Amino acid sequence: MPLPRPYRPRPWTPLTDAEWSILKPYIENTGPGRPLRDPRGRLDAIFRICLTNIPWCHVGTDHGPTATIARCFRRWAHDGLWSTLLKQSARRRAPRPLRALRPWLAAIFRRCHRILGLQAVILARRLHVSRALPGPSWYFPDPDLSESIADIQQDALTRPDDPALPEILALCRRLLGWLGRRRPVPRYLVPVG
Repeated sequence: MPLPRPYRPRPWTPLTDAEWSILKPYIENTGPGRPLRDPRGRLDAIFRICLTNIPWCHVGTDHGPTATIARCFRRWAHDGLWSTLLKQSARRRAPRPLRALRPWLAAIFRRCHRILGLQAVILARRLHVSRALPGPSWYFPDPDLSESIADIQQDALTRPDDPALPEILALCRRLLGWLGRRRPVPRYLVPVG
């Protein structure tokens, strides 16, 4: 049986016309205010920065100051642009240019997980896009498993005369405690690009 090929991230290149035509409708409708002067350039700069682990302040771009690019990135994260693009790229019938951007969108989503909080982890887990998590999946809460354990617990409480009830409740309590623990992700396990 052949070994699986190691994951090689697609290196940054400027967006192609096909990729831009897919992303353009999502970028144009991003809220009130003045329209962006160069949305394609801003998006290129965000992709370029997010495909590295370099802090925003250490990266120079041709499309404006990095503080402006970072502010645009945060605004789009709060507006739900990155979540929408990740959902669209994870669809089974996603257009080919959007599917080709999935590794880049996962890298962007990893960068914005602190802005979005637990919602980002839940979305990445439910879409089965593990590269969008900022580390191995076992370091992050699994809300679906927590809901399943809570359902088991509720079901067990409907049968108070069951002799196994104390054991089931103790097991559920231990599992929920284990799932709720937050362990820091070691630096060597944080994916790059």
